[in-house]
Amino acid sequence: MFQEIYECKDCHSLWWIKTRGTGDPRSTYPEYYEQTAERFDDQRSELIRNPSVSGILAHKNSLFPYAFFEEILEILSQTEAEALKTLYLERDSSLPTTVKRWLLQWYQKSFPDEFQEIQTKGFPSSAIPLFTLDQNESVIVSEFIAKDQFAFLSSQEEKYYLQAYDLTQKKILWKVTIRKPFLEGLQIPILFYQSGYLCSYQGFQKGSEYFSKLNRPDTLCIYDLEGKLILSILLAFQCYEILSTEERDVSENRISHNFCFTILGETLYLPHQSEIHVYDLKSGKRIRSIGLPKFEIFSGKAFETESGNILFHTLKGILGIDSSGEIIFQYLSSYHPVFIDSQYQLYYYYAKVESANTGETIEFKKTHDSGISLVRELASIPVEFPGGVYLSFALDGSLLLNSQWETIKEFPFSATDTLGPHSFGVAKTPVIVTEDRIIITNDFSGIYMIDFLGNVFLERSIQSEVLSVFTFDGKHSIIILSFHDDFSDKEEIELFLLSPNGDFIAEKKLPGPQGLSVSFDGICVFAKNNQMFSLDLFSSEESK
Repeated sequence: MFQEIYECKDCHSLWWIKTRGTGDPRSTYPEYYEQTAERFDDQRSELIRNPSVSGILAHKNSLFPYAFFEEILEILSQTEAEALKTLYLERDSSLPTTVKRWLLQWYQKSFPDEFQEIQTKGFPSSAIPLFTLDQNESVIVSEFIAKDQFAFLSSQEEKYYLQAYDLTQKKILWKVTIRKPFLEGLQIPILFYQSGYLCSYQGFQKGSEYFSKLNRPDTLCIYDLEGKLILSILLAFQCYEILSTEERDVSENRISHNFCFTILGETLYLPHQSEIHVYDLKSGKRIRSIGLPKFEIFSGKAFETESGNILFHTLKGILGIDSSGEIIFQYLSSYHPVFIDSQYQLYYYYAKVESANTGETIEFKKTHDSGISLVRELASIPVEFPGGVYLSFALDGSLLLNSQWETIKEFPFSATDTLGPHSFGVAKTPVIVTEDRIIITNDFSGIYMIDFLGNVFLERSIQSEVLSVFTFDGKHSIIILSFHDDFSDKEEIELFLLSPNGDFIAEKKLPGPQGLSVSFDGICVFAKNNQMFSLDLFSSEESK
């Protein structure tokens, strides 16, 4: 009945006849040929004699001939179709690969309508259809702009649209035609909400014939929340890259892009060569330019102090101006920091910290078993929290520091390496801070949650890439992983919703990251083909 399995006519025991070798065994001198016999134990023999789905689950890690599970599933498809259907829908990742592939092909053939619904909608059964676009129109990305409203970019052949949808009114509020969004090159958000405005990167500047990461957008568009275009700014192709050998002991490779910007109130601050261009978002006009001394470059990050002064983070330090635009403070480092915190402390790739207030410096070193002490390298950008900073190091753990650079706690885990010498200045953020927690992610390694005292609330191993991690309400966090198994012939994503204490409230498998965003109330919207769906992540019905 089964290949490679034979029954002894005398004792009726079941045997696995294993054959291996090269060449023709019928030849007088085969290159190599071996045949052995292994007797099945009583438990495995019971599954062979009486096939069942429960038996497959009990013996999913047992040794059988390669084609055995496919052969037994063919038998069960005639007698236990409902049990096999349940087995497919449960998507047990620990099942043998041959079982997963057989179930996928069988389910697709036996239940074509249900399979098509899953392909259209994703696996969550309570996902609610929101709207259907034209047959050849698809959603690229979405972004919540209010509690119950989200904007989204869509494409239809060579046309592109920016639209907004209201979850309460269940209708599209407005729709405008736009230029082609920036889709080829640096992995940056192309539609996002900032300080009451909707921002979009459009157009394309080719940076290299061979390396797509040098491609960048050529236009920044700022819209109000009604879809009215306020500003359309052409971005000159420009980035500032530091590779000088004399700085490699501290800086390694730092890059600043001219499309990073900050909106404070109704004012936009945008880098332009060694100037800061300032735009009034009421009138949509540029009101002034601020020249930076010593040909410094604005990084795009600006902050307003309690006294009304504006602090700009530059490529080598900090610049302060007053309300009249006069320079009142500048700190210029000899090197290029990767991060500047609220206490004016500068952090470098090779883990050195420098205070702009006192000039004091500290290096973070690790002494190895050989007795050699080496400066550590930062894996990703430091993350500031109330009372201190979290530092993740390449290869060898991480530190939680207080505001005096004293170690609160050292951890054996770290974050995804995003600051290596081949980074391009725009990288995903593997670590985020909520109200009282720090969530750390590391590709193909793990997810961790700690509090500000260093207590560990969560450690979970993962075997895939972390696509993004964010919080939608300042308390709960969302982690999105790439996902692929043999139950599907398409790439999908896995979405985790974590409570403030590190509990997994929801675990979802969704069609992909297209059009995915989450509202303040935990309503997740996502796209599949030309349809948009919503899903309540806090619904107990969909907790798994």
